[in-house]
Amino acid sequence: MVLPQQFGILVLQKKKKIIWSGITNGEIKVVIGARSSLFLPFKKLGLIIVDEEHDQSYKQDEGVTYNARDMAISRASFENIPINLITAVPSIETYENIKKGKYSISKLEKRYQDASLPNYEIINLNETKLEKQSWLSKKIIEKVNFHLDKNDQVLFFLNRRGFSPHVLCNKCFNSYSCPNCSINLVYHKNKNNLLCHYCGFKSSLKRTCVKDGDCEFIFSGPGVERISEEVKKNFPSKKIEIFSSDTMNKKDSSDKLEKIINNEVQILVGTQLISKGFHFPSLNCIVVVDIDLSSQGHDLRGAEKNLQLYHQLSGRAGRTGKPATVYFQTYNTNTKMISDLTNSNPDIFLDRELDIRRQNRLPPFQRFISLILTGDNEIKLEKEAFYFKNFIEKKINGRVLGPVSAPIFRLKKKFRIRMLIRGSKSLKLQNSIAKIIPNYKFSSGIKLSVDVDPINFN
Repeated sequence: MVLPQQFGILVLQKKKKIIWSGITNGEIKVVIGARSSLFLPFKKLGLIIVDEEHDQSYKQDEGVTYNARDMAISRASFENIPINLITAVPSIETYENIKKGKYSISKLEKRYQDASLPNYEIINLNETKLEKQSWLSKKIIEKVNFHLDKNDQVLFFLNRRGFSPHVLCNKCFNSYSCPNCSINLVYHKNKNNLLCHYCGFKSSLKRTCVKDGDCEFIFSGPGVERISEEVKKNFPSKKIEIFSSDTMNKKDSSDKLEKIINNEVQILVGTQLISKGFHFPSLNCIVVVDIDLSSQGHDLRGAEKNLQLYHQLSGRAGRTGKPATVYFQTYNTNTKMISDLTNSNPDIFLDRELDIRRQNRLPPFQRFISLILTGDNEIKLEKEAFYFKNFIEKKINGRVLGPVSAPIFRLKKKFRIRMLIRGSKSLKLQNSIAKIIPNYKFSSGIKLSVDVDPINFN
C-alpha cells in the first residue's frame, strides 16, 4: 500500500529496492514497517514509534532471536533520538521502567468522543447447564438476543483457530497427532483437513482403524469454526463471519472488513486477531466463550498476557458511545481473577504482579536466558544436554535449571531439550555465556539456540 507521495509515506511491503534507495537518499520520510524495518539505513532518523509495545510478536524466535521492541529502544539510544512506546497496558518491563522514572508516561484519560468503557458481566456456567456438544449457555443466548434487538453487533471470542483442537477415534482411541511435532493436529472443517499449527503438516480426516473399518471420530473441544456452527443454529437469520488468520488473509478480506464496519455482518466469531486495533462502530457486545482456557497453563507471563489481551479486546466494544458489555463464561467460582483483569485501572494489577515477580526473583528483577538444544537422535541429545550443562555450570555468573524436555518435545522433526539460566539483571551473565559457548564443541547434528529474556517457554 502506498499513501500519497506528497506525504512521503510508504508502507513497507514488497518493493524493497525502492524502499531501500528512497530511505538512503532521504526521499522517503516515514516508514510503517514490521520488525525488519529497524535495520533499514535511515539517513537521518528522528523518531521511533513502537505501537502495541507489549505485543509478543515483536519477539522473533526463529533464525536470529531478538526482541524488536528492545532493539528499537537500543537504536533510539544509539542515535540519541526519542522513542514512543504505545500501549493500553504496558509490558511488565516497560511498567517497571515507568515506576523507576526511567521512562516518562503520557496517558489518555478518556476514550474518543468521551465514550464510556464497556460493562463486564460474569456468566457462571455452574448455574446454567450447557447442553451436550454445546459451548454457549442459554443465558448468553438471551443476552445476545437483547443486543441484536438493539441493532448491536456481537462478537463471540475464542482464541482457537479451526473446528476442533483434538480429534480421536471412538473405537481405537488413537488421536491425530503431527508426525513432525509432539502436538495434536487441529481439524479445520472449512478446509476439510487436519493441520499442524507449528510446522504446517496437513492430513485428510479419513483413517483406517486398527480395530476394524474406518475410524469413528470424536471432536474434543471447540475452535472458532465449531462456535460459528453453534451460533448459526441459534441465530439463523443473522449474517455471521469468522474473523481469524485463516479467513482474513485473503483477497476479499478488505470487502469483509467493509461489511463489518457497515454492520452488514451482525455476528463475528473471532480469535485474538480481532483485538488488534480494529474499529467496528456497532460492536457493543463481546462474549468471551471460555476464559478458563486462557487462564490455564504455567506460563510465567500468563497473567500479564491475559491482562493485555482482555483490555485490548474490550477496547473493541462501545467505541461510538453506546452502552456496551463484555460477558465472560466461566466455571471458575473465584471471579476475582476476572475482576482484576477487567479493572479500568490496570496499574493495580501490574503493581501486584510486580510485587509477585520481585518476591520470587523473576523477570524483570532477574534475567532469564533460555538454552534449547535440538537434534534428530533423542538419546544422543539427552546425553549432550547433560555434558553441556556440566561444561557451563561452574563457569557462568548464574544458576542453570534443567536440562528437561521442552513442553513441545518434538518440533519440525527435531527433538528439543531446554535449560534455563537465571542470574542478576546485568550484562555479566550474557557476557559469560558469550565467552563460554564458543569453547564447547557440540556433537554433529546437534544445534544450540540461545534466547535472552525469553517470552515463549514452549
